[in-house]
Parts: sequence; structure tokens; C-alpha cells
Amino acid sequence: MATSPNNSLTVFLIAIALWGQKPTPTARSGHGWAADPSPIVWESAYTKTLPMIDGVLDEVWKRAKPVTVVVREAMGGDHPKPVVLRALHTDDSVYIAAEWPDATKSDMRDPYVWNPQTKKYERPSKPDDQFAIEFPIKGDFGISMLTVTREYTADVWHWKAGRGNPIGWVDDKYHVISQKPLPEAKKHALHGGRSVYIVRLQDAGTPSFKVRPEPQSYQGDIVDSFEQQEPSGSVADVRGKGVHNGKSWFLEMSRNFNTGHPDDDAVIDHKKDNICAIAVLDDELYEEHSVSAVIVLRFKGGPGKAK
Repeated sequence: MATSPNNSLTVFLIAIALWGQKPTPTARSGHGWAADPSPIVWESAYTKTLPMIDGVLDEVWKRAKPVTVVVREAMGGDHPKPVVLRALHTDDSVYIAAEWPDATKSDMRDPYVWNPQTKKYERPSKPDDQFAIEFPIKGDFGISMLTVTREYTADVWHWKAGRGNPIGWVDDKYHVISQKPLPEAKKHALHGGRSVYIVRLQDAGTPSFKVRPEPQSYQGDIVDSFEQQEPSGSVADVRGKGVHNGKSWFLEMSRNFNTGHPDDDAVIDHKKDNICAIAVLDDELYEEHSVSAVIVLRFKGGPGKAK
């Protein structure tokens, strides 16, 4: 059973329905932008040497074939940005690396800011950098959440630079898209009097961070408003660590193919193609983010697979 998440972040695909406001690029069959190839094939290489999940591109990643995926602003499809993806797999797990340009390191979410006039802390909204990858669990998957033709449930691995990242964890969540009312769903009114209902839930368990109480005395001009904790349960299925080098982020993530939590996790089947999509948030919140076309993750090598 899942629990409601901290709503400080955007769902990375929610604004795709606004594509139609510009003539190009446009959405194509719910799979991506017309200006970009879709689906993109992303190959994972088999390895017996495990990458260390530390945000460093070490020697083992030379086995992986890099593929460049373009993400575009969800509202309109402007400002394309390249993301280099790599993937490795073992007998029971997948390892994912993503690298994308980002001139500014944003690793605090909504920090407490000291007001010298009031002698108190304020907590203005400030995003941290984020990355997400989504795999379908069931239904007719597409990259548009605001749809009146598709219903689906998707598994979301959501990395946050200022929250789970300091101790090497990624939020494990899921989305449900439906044209019918659902418990805990938010209703979104669309054109023509139609509606879509979207459930956005964090997987069950204890997340890797929580809100820190506001300091009652001066502890510096800026104080982190989150503190880390050891996660547990289904929300703790994905490990991940990102490092910023002054110009870009390099992120590593890992997860078992089958977590044993079928109610809120996709089973990654290394014997067949698995579709997914990614999103990048660069100092952005809500609809201000960038998304990819649909990607096919294909596993090469290993037991029962061709070399």
C-alpha cells in the first residue's frame, strides 16, 4: 500500500498535453516529439563487475554503449538539451548512468533563509536539480499524462539533488492515469468538458529525507530545510548518486529487475525490450521541465541473451 508523497516536486510529464499550442515539434502517438526519433534504442551491456554508485564514471562504464537522448521543454518543445545515457546489467539488476549539462549546481530544496530585519528564517520556494525515469507497469503507456485516450500506471524513479542524493538514494514512486475518478487522484479539466484523473504516490515505506524543523536561532544565512534518514520499504528500491563537476551532472542509479513489490514497481524483464522515458529539471518546478520521447531499453548479453 502506498503513501502520499511530499508535493514539492512536479510530475515530470504533466504538461505534455499543451504540445498542440505550437505547430512543431508536436507529439506523435503519445511517443514523443516529431523533431526527434522515437523510439530511441538504448542498449544495456552485461557485466559481472558492479559499478560503484558514487556519481563517478569509472572503468566499468566503458562496457556500456552511450546513447544521446534529447529532452525538450514539456510546454512547447523548445530548448532541446542532450542527455547521455548508459546502461549495464547483471543477472538480477540494472545500472543506469545519465549525464547532462547544467551550469549551476542546485542541491538545496526550499532552504531556510535568514531575514536580518525580522531576525527569523523564511522558507521561499527554491528547486533542487532533478532527474527522473519512468517505466510502465500496466496499461497503454505514453509520455502524455493529460490524455483522454490512454490509461496506464507507471513506475517513476525520481532523483533529487538536495534530498535523497546526499546519502545515495532515489525516490521510488508511481503514477496512475485514468479517465475515471480514483481515490487520491487529482482531477484535471481538459478541453471539451473532458477530464483526466492523476494519482501521484510515493511507494510505501520511509523515504530518505524529511523536513527539518525551522531553526529558532541564527545558524547561518542559509540552512538546509531537509535532513536525511535511512529509508525502508518499497520507496527504498532505487539507489542513486549524482555529482556535479561545475558544468554538468553525472548520475548513477541501480535497481533489481524484480523488487518483489508488484503493486507499485515495474518488473524489468531483461529478456525483452522495456520502454521508458526520462525527464530533467534544471532549477525548475512543475510544468517547467524537459522530457524525452519514448526510449526502448534493450539488454544485450548475459544468461539467455545474445552477445
